[in-house]
Amino acid sequence: MRCPTWFLPALVALAGCGQTAVAADTSMAWQAWEAGHVARAGALAKEFLNSPESADEALHLLTLTKMVNGRYADALANHARIDESYDRYGGLDGVVIDCLLHLGRYAEAERFAIKREKPRVDLNVLKLRAGAPLNVSLDGTTVIPFAQHPLAEYFPAFDAEVEGQDLVVHVDTGGTFLIMGPHRAEKLRIELVEAGSGFHGSQRVSLSVGTAKEFKIGAAVLENVPVAVMPTLSGAQDFVIFGTNVLQQFHSTLDYPNRRLILSPRGHAELREQHMAMLPTDRVEVPFHMWGDHYMFAKGSVNQRDDLNFFIDSGLVSLHPGGQGGFRQAAFMSSKQNYAKWGYPPEEINRPVFKSDWPIGLGTLTQDELWFVPGTVGTGKFGGVQMHGLLSHAFLKKYAWTLDFDQFKYVFSVPRTSADVER
Repeated sequence: MRCPTWFLPALVALAGCGQTAVAADTSMAWQAWEAGHVARAGALAKEFLNSPESADEALHLLTLTKMVNGRYADALANHARIDESYDRYGGLDGVVIDCLLHLGRYAEAERFAIKREKPRVDLNVLKLRAGAPLNVSLDGTTVIPFAQHPLAEYFPAFDAEVEGQDLVVHVDTGGTFLIMGPHRAEKLRIELVEAGSGFHGSQRVSLSVGTAKEFKIGAAVLENVPVAVMPTLSGAQDFVIFGTNVLQQFHSTLDYPNRRLILSPRGHAELREQHMAMLPTDRVEVPFHMWGDHYMFAKGSVNQRDDLNFFIDSGLVSLHPGGQGGFRQAAFMSSKQNYAKWGYPPEEINRPVFKSDWPIGLGTLTQDELWFVPGTVGTGKFGGVQMHGLLSHAFLKKYAWTLDFDQFKYVFSVPRTSADVER
């Protein structure tokens, strides 16, 4: 099988809610936000809540900081206090809609979008969500082994059912709920409506959306699951993908060393304890944030640069010929400009892929001698927060990676012995 190089979905155009023209006294708060110092940005913003000139701007920033920490009701409460005459009031419309969707308030999100006269393609999406609300059921912990698939080592795959049909599905935290190509959606009889455009890697593509009445993975059953359809997922890339928003419904662990996915209901203390008892006890916790519907980011480092923001997207399936007939999978993508700024020599950063002798880190976890690729994905801004690169599967696969959406933290369980890998 010839394995192409591709960059899998980071879907939906990013809305800009960051700094434009700001009052001088709030500039430090906006600078902290842009640098990804979310807690500091929120603390500085609170200092201006009693200022008639800056209160709306402070509430704007507090809406953003609460949103990326998963405090969606608090974000909406701050937004409700902003005067509609505020010159950047409309720039927060997307944030309000995302918060309402995360809270399952689908009809309210649709009503808000109609009131704010959002484009027809946005209303199409919200009408679908309001007409068929997501429902999730899982009675206990379920363990789903990796499926047998040629790309499972690079792009983890699982046996699942979509609309009653047995399928192999791949996980990609750069995606939302379910993502597939138009031919696959047609075979599954998923009705589609136009939804504007999105991104497949760095490529802007047309986007349609629909609803899968049922998605089963292990013992978990999800009903009325949003489906995003893009034409580039065809031919050699005819994959069905599930993303961050599926994992978000559960206490989720991608246990790469043991080649399994573990899902438990959220908010169930006893099951959570049993879930974590299945994993090695040598653990590292890393706080994360999430912009919009699914764009997770966390603090990272490259060599001595320890204040970077990384988009955590497990779907970078960038494969390059390696020794003995195998492949090298890139773990990280950033721009040539960033690589040069960090001290990498031109002869390396001008190659399609290069090995970094310098360590890269996520929180306090570090690895070295990983493969890097130049590119632009993961180097833009999420709501005004500057990203410096995209960290992916070839880094994450060393751990059992637990995504805790109740506390907005990652827990990386580190195998220390072969017994840990066989638990």
